[in-house]
Amino acid sequence: MNERYAVKTLSFLTVTLAVYLILWQALVRYFDFPIYYYGRLIEVLSLILFAVLAFSTPMRFEEMGIIVPRSTLFRSLALGAAVGLLFVVGLIASRAVLGLEIAFSWHIRGDISRATYFLVAPFQEVLAKSVMLYSFELVFDRHHPHVSNFMSALTFGAFHVVYGIKMMLLAMLLSLVTGWIFRRERCVWGCAVAHFACGFFPVCFGF
Repeated sequence: MNERYAVKTLSFLTVTLAVYLILWQALVRYFDFPIYYYGRLIEVLSLILFAVLAFSTPMRFEEMGIIVPRSTLFRSLALGAAVGLLFVVGLIASRAVLGLEIAFSWHIRGDISRATYFLVAPFQEVLAKSVMLYSFELVFDRHHPHVSNFMSALTFGAFHVVYGIKMMLLAMLLSLVTGWIFRRERCVWGCAVAHFACGFFPVCFGF
């Protein structure tokens, strides 16, 4: 059952990534869309992927870290918050080291996803951990957790290639960190907290 589920999930995931890359190249060739349009395209395709998986595979929400005991949820949220806080401290320290003014603003810059990032971050983590990472764990029969985490991070980063190699690598790094949180507590919600902090606060500090 697990092997069939893993193969089917990875097949759908591969098709989704291929469709995204084809659409990206086609749209870039004929249209001059703002880059954040492609972020919305990722989210639409990911939503379709999740819906297809929900109807075609036996999704085990407990193993996927979506439904967890309260104690696990609290530990995961605390760990995610600690990682997020450490990241924010790093942002402040980096500005100080660079001799830049340490300023902070809640002003939302960019497209509407900045205002809805508290929803975008959890959704992306469900896809990255509860679908991607979990699928790779099944493929490797849970014998190679670090390889599974790396492959999941590589896939997550590939969805960000439209933003450039730097953003792709940063997305991979973030996925590796949240993958560690997921493997430690087996809960996706702490990953979402860390993801939100790492994605939202750099702009607030002027990065």
